[in-house]
Amino acid sequence: MVEYSRWLTQIISGSYCLMVRHLVLSFVVLLTACSAPTPMSPTASSEPVPIRAPTSTPTTADSTPVVAGYFPDLPRGRTPEGYHYLGRPDAPVTMVIYSDFLCTSCAIHTLDVEPRLIEAFVATGQMRLVYRHLLQLGERSQMLAEASECASDFGYFWELRREIYARYNQLYFNTRETVIDLAAGLGIPREAFTTCLDAHTYQAQVQADYAAAIEEGVYARPVFRIGTEVIVGSQRFETFARVIERVGQR
Repeated sequence: MVEYSRWLTQIISGSYCLMVRHLVLSFVVLLTACSAPTPMSPTASSEPVPIRAPTSTPTTADSTPVVAGYFPDLPRGRTPEGYHYLGRPDAPVTMVIYSDFLCTSCAIHTLDVEPRLIEAFVATGQMRLVYRHLLQLGERSQMLAEASECASDFGYFWELRREIYARYNQLYFNTRETVIDLAAGLGIPREAFTTCLDAHTYQAQVQADYAAAIEEGVYARPVFRIGTEVIVGSQRFETFARVIERVGQR
């Protein structure tokens, strides 16, 4: 009987300790839950979150010109081979630009770097630009190259070139209609421009230019030939400036 009582006491004591332990743990969990910060549900904003464009180009193909004229006071014309140039024809340095109208890097260079180069070197008579057509991105590239040549009939080659690059990411779609609107926005007669474009007046010329570029070893875009030096891809203004100054000293 004594042994039985002792055994019963141990069981009761063990059960009591286990119960107390469970109560303490439950109390700790309860305190932790109460003291934890309540997650806030997101609050609806009355203003939409702005979406950043990959470049500084406009997000719509508005026909309003980005610029009324692209350095209109500078000399412009064609080389004996038929390529467009901007700047003094007898400038000591020539930068030949091989470029495709649907190329992202080409657009970034034209919009961000080229105006600085023109102001620093072309407007001062140290350099001229010569533009060469690449048709590496298919039929739409060719259509836009032909369109720029049609614009040259009215003296707007450099202006339409600038407009196309300013909206190149929209010209993957409705290419013909959009470029006609852009030309009209510059003041080019719509009917005459459309006739030139639809007749493929400059198809053979831009294809010959592209074939000549391939023969010269141009396979990337954009490519810049400055004297005997070649720069591949869009680069910082300082990179071009160093090469231009070096070539000009030879």
